[in-house]
Amino acid sequence: MQSKVSIVTNGEHQQLPLSTLKPIMVYDGACNFCKYWVSKWQLHASGEVTFIPYQQLPKTYFGITRQQFSKSVYLITQYRRLRGAAAVFEMLALGGNDFWNRLYHNVILADSVFEAGYWLVATFRDFFFWVIKLFSKEAREFDAQQPPPS
Repeated sequence: MQSKVSIVTNGEHQQLPLSTLKPIMVYDGACNFCKYWVSKWQLHASGEVTFIPYQQLPKTYFGITRQQFSKSVYLITQYRRLRGAAAVFEMLALGGNDFWNRLYHNVILADSVFEAGYWLVATFRDFFFWVIKLFSKEAREFDAQQPPPS
């Protein structure tokens, strides 16, 4: 049985086979830190990945709950579901930069170190975004353009 995905295009719901879609990176659309990084990743993904905030998806999507999506990015492909650092590095590899993905998979303990780092940053997103804004005018400008939280 072929997996299908529900996509909203111009206000209309469509059911499409997952095999016809680009990989999907799901992120927290209510998080300015997350949106900032997605804005950067979109450039690196070279149009090979679709980015969707989990708030626009059903309560459970490909077996992943909203609670899980709120804690980590997920990359959903035809054959795999990746999260955290593995999802980020695979997404970058799809865009042509496979350095981090190769490091993650080929250096002993790199996967554990990267996932621990991802968990730390994801758990304290607001703090790390504050640190980034201290040093990055681009991040400060991005944050200033975001609507206030509701």
